[in-house]
Amino acid sequence: MFSAFIGIDWSGARGARQPGIQLAAARPGNGVPDTWLADDGRHWGRDNVRDRLLAEASETISAPVLVGIDFAFAHPFHDEGAYYPGFAASPAEAPALWEMVETVCADDLHLYGGAMFAAAGVGDYYLSPKNHGALHYRSRRRVTEQASRASARAPSPTFKAIGADNVATGSMAGMRLIHALKAALGPRLAVWPFDPVTPGSLDDLAMVLVEIFPSYYFHAVGMNPAKNAAADPAFMNAALAAYGSEGVGKGYAPRGADADEADAIISAAALRHFAGLPGCWHAPREATREGWIFGVPPVT
Repeated sequence: MFSAFIGIDWSGARGARQPGIQLAAARPGNGVPDTWLADDGRHWGRDNVRDRLLAEASETISAPVLVGIDFAFAHPFHDEGAYYPGFAASPAEAPALWEMVETVCADDLHLYGGAMFAAAGVGDYYLSPKNHGALHYRSRRRVTEQASRASARAPSPTFKAIGADNVATGSMAGMRLIHALKAALGPRLAVWPFDPVTPGSLDDLAMVLVEIFPSYYFHAVGMNPAKNAAADPAFMNAALAAYGSEGVGKGYAPRGADADEADAIISAAALRHFAGLPGCWHAPREATREGWIFGVPPVT
């Protein structure tokens, strides 16, 4: 179905380059995913990631690439019937949310999304350095996060923009990336599950973009990556084997302050594994507004 499976450990931090951004790609088969380094040998930046993905899309010939990125593709909606309950201009669909984030943050360089936290009307929904006492902040959860918690582990709320488990900053930057990729690739890009993906639809696509949660892929197979556990080759190889992948070599030493490269590698292997399971391409109705973490089974 796909020519490559690209896992991206993301970052929403301010600046042109972020050491936490790591990319890895798996090819069809069972080979260990390869780490992708930035072309200039420096740390990746979000602009570089966007350009690399567009280059991959332009080179796609026989089959599209499947790209998984670690951020929330949308906010909760179905718990209260809106992304921003009580805000008259709250977007009704995910593409409108992405467009709003891009409009608010257009002056921020390098796809940074921090302007959302001080924006009139919506800033009070985020718990952020701009607004510690957020008027409308609540620990809301998307349906996919509830399902993720039920089966293994869930990420933090999408409106939380402070602390080590900050999800919102990366998600705002990520929504800007989605907007940019959509603008450049148009119908050749499917953002799942907002855009349906079927075997027949792949013929017209260059890229399919899905949401990932690397920590879930470890925990789902009984591996806890806390305290840099994923920096251990034996630990990493046990996790990779659970997804049908060959392991890393003895010289494996993952880049990033928190073994971020390991997150990209396990995600690429998990993408390859789950993409071949037809059930993984079905998400509940709520996902068409909120998004879905690829590989997480719906709660039955």
